[in-house]
Amino acid sequence: MAGSPFHAAEEAKEISEVNVVPLADVSLVLLIILLTLSPMMTQDLLRIQTAAKDAAAPPEPSVETAPAPEKPPELVLVVGLSQAGISVGEKTFAGPGEFMGYMRGELARRSDRKVFLAPQPDVPHGKVVNMLEMLKDCGASSAALVQTEEAAPAPAAAPAARPAPPRRGWIGEL
Repeated sequence: MAGSPFHAAEEAKEISEVNVVPLADVSLVLLIILLTLSPMMTQDLLRIQTAAKDAAAPPEPSVETAPAPEKPPELVLVVGLSQAGISVGEKTFAGPGEFMGYMRGELARRSDRKVFLAPQPDVPHGKVVNMLEMLKDCGASSAALVQTEEAAPAPAAAPAARPAPPRRGWIGEL
């Protein structure tokens, strides 16, 4: 049966390589879909305010008026947390209830509701997390941890300095 048209002289071998062409085609189609849809997604999400004036707005009169008294900038609210207790500025609180009452009132009158928490290094992690939750419950828009600089300890009396021993075998000294 060597001459049979239904029997090939050389048998086809199995292909062991992966066909990458369909994978590349699908990847390119997904990339095109992503590139087409991404501008539409960002148009709805981004709200950008520009500094340009509105063209339809009437021009402002150039009458000189007394400038409104400028409101002094609000100081940043920094809450100190130590083993001894809680403090805001120079005010120290006896307990969490008194602190929360003060913070609710303070945050209600402020336009900037950001609070910075400055825990001492010896305060346990659990107390810091509880304090962050307390600040959020008081109405803080955001609470951030900050590290404060502590006063450097006074240097101890330095021992008498010994003269440096002579260097031997230094290349410059021959």
